[in-house]
Amino acid sequence: MKRQRSKQSLWFVGPAIAIVLLAAAPAFSDTTFGVRTGVYTDANAGFLGGEVVTSIASSWYFNPNLEVAVSSDRDVVTANGDFHYDFFQDRPYWVWAGGGPAVIHREFADDSDQTDLGVNVLGGIAWKTASKVSPYLQAKVTISETDEAVLAFGLRF
Repeated sequence: MKRQRSKQSLWFVGPAIAIVLLAAAPAFSDTTFGVRTGVYTDANAGFLGGEVVTSIASSWYFNPNLEVAVSSDRDVVTANGDFHYDFFQDRPYWVWAGGGPAVIHREFADDSDQTDLGVNVLGGIAWKTASKVSPYLQAKVTISETDEAVLAFGLRF
């Protein structure tokens, strides 16, 4: 049963990654990439994710991302089209707030699945470093048919 659910997830994850990357392609000149991990608190599941962060205006960023969370009772895959505003550009850290649309796909232990739309509300802080790698923390709430709270740690490079 678990093997079949994982195979079905790949059919969703592959196209979702392509859409997220293509959406960010036009502005790669001021673009960073990142990886993140953390927990989906409602699903009680750890997750892995990837992101692209592209400047669209002064202090405004488009941040499409994909997250995959796996637990014993359900798997969650989200494709997100987030936007955020960076505060405090002149400090040794960035603080941001934002939100955006989400497509959430859930696969349950009984082999049923559900896909719905949601809205993300998020905030975070990243530290500027001497290297091109910036660690960050982010909190996000996805408002949908089944709300999720997400806590993440990531690296942007």
